[in-house]
Amino acid sequence: MKLPGTFVCLTALLAGMAGAQQVNLRFSTWAGGDGLALLQQLSKEYSAQNPGVQVTVEVTPFADYGRKLAIQVASGDAPDVGWLAERDVPTFLGSKAVLDLSAELSRDKAFNLADFPLSTLSLWKRGSAVYGVPFSNSPLVLFYNKDLFQAAGVKDPLLQYSQATWDYAHFQQASKAIKDKTGAFGARVMRLDPKAWAGGLLAVAWSQGGGVYDKAMKCQLDAPGTVSAFQLASNMMFKDASMPRPGDQTAFESGRIGMYFDNLSYSAQLKDAKFRWGVSPLPKGTAGRVTQLGQAGYVVFSKSRNQAEAVKFLKFLASAQTMARTARFFPPPRLSILKSAAYLSSNPAIPASTLKTAVVAQLPSARVLVTGTDWLRANDAITSGLDRVFQANANIPAVLDDLCKQIDGF
Repeated sequence: MKLPGTFVCLTALLAGMAGAQQVNLRFSTWAGGDGLALLQQLSKEYSAQNPGVQVTVEVTPFADYGRKLAIQVASGDAPDVGWLAERDVPTFLGSKAVLDLSAELSRDKAFNLADFPLSTLSLWKRGSAVYGVPFSNSPLVLFYNKDLFQAAGVKDPLLQYSQATWDYAHFQQASKAIKDKTGAFGARVMRLDPKAWAGGLLAVAWSQGGGVYDKAMKCQLDAPGTVSAFQLASNMMFKDASMPRPGDQTAFESGRIGMYFDNLSYSAQLKDAKFRWGVSPLPKGTAGRVTQLGQAGYVVFSKSRNQAEAVKFLKFLASAQTMARTARFFPPPRLSILKSAAYLSSNPAIPASTLKTAVVAQLPSARVLVTGTDWLRANDAITSGLDRVFQANANIPAVLDDLCKQIDGF
C-alpha cells in the first residue's frame, strides 16, 4: 500500500538528480590542429572529473573571432568560458562583457595567482579587479623551411641570428633567393585572412619605429616606420615576386613558402609536414628587434548562465597542472612553468636551445598591441585599405594617411 508514495518520492528524487546533472558549458576558442585536440581532450577530462558537467568546445577562426564573439554577447548568446586576444580586451572590458574573477582567484591558494608576473596580468586588470587569466605569452617567431633554404644556398635564419646578421635586409635577400632559385615564395608575413594583417606585419612596423597607435592612441599608420614596413611588403610582392599577394592562399605548411611569421602554437599544424622546418627570432629592424607578444587569456562571460561552474572550469584550464600540458603550444605566463626544464623540452619538434633563443630570449623586447574600444571598426577600415595599399605602384604614404584620418575620426 505504500508503494505509490515511495514511487512518487523516488521519481521526484531522480528528476532532481537529472536536473542537477544538466550543466552544459560552452567553451570558445580559435585553436586548431593538435592545440585544439588537446583542448578538446582537457574538456573531456574535466567532464569526467565533474559528473553532471558537459563542456562543448566551439571553434571560430582567429580573424573572425572577436567580431563573432561581440555579436554573441550583444544577442545574449555568449559562451560561458572563452579565449580572448589582447587586442579585444579593451572592447570586452569596456562593455562589461566579462566577469571579475579577483575574489575567487585570490582566495584560492592552490591556484596561486602570484605565479603570474604582474606584467602579464596588467592587460587583464582594472584596479584590483581581474577580468581574465592569460594562458599564452607568445612572441611571434619565424618558421622557416630548411629544405628551401638549402636548395637556395642561403644560410638559415637561426644561423644568421647567431652571427648577428639577421635583419630585414637579409630577410628580403633570403626571400628573393628562394624565389629565384626554387620557384617557391620566399616569405609570408601576414596571415591568410587579411583581417588578421596585424599578426606579422605589425612586428615589422614596430621594428622600423612605426605602429598602429602612439601612446596617446592616435593613429600611427602614416608614421615613417609604418610606411617603411608596408613598403617592404609591397616591394617583396611586386618587385621581387617573393611574397604572396593578398588573396593568394599559399600556406607555409604546403612547403611552398620559405619563411612565415606566427605564434609558436602554429607548430601544431606542422605535424604532418613533408619538409624539414625550424624556428628563429624575427629579423632586426632600424628600431631594433621588436616582436609582437600574442597574449591571450581565459575569461568568463558575465552573461553566462553557469557562472560558478564556468569559474571552476577556468581555474582548471589555468591551473599549473593543466598549463604545463598546454605549454607545448602556448608559451606559459606562469613563472613556475616558463623557467622549468620540462617546458623547454615540452615540444619534441623544437629543441630546447631553439626555444630559449626564439621565445624566452625575445620576451623582454616583445610588445602587446594596445587598442581602444573602437578596434573592430579600426581593423575593418585597415583591412579594406589593404586593397589600396597592395597594388603595383600604389602611393602607400597617401593611402596610410587617409586610413589614419578615418581611424582618428571614430
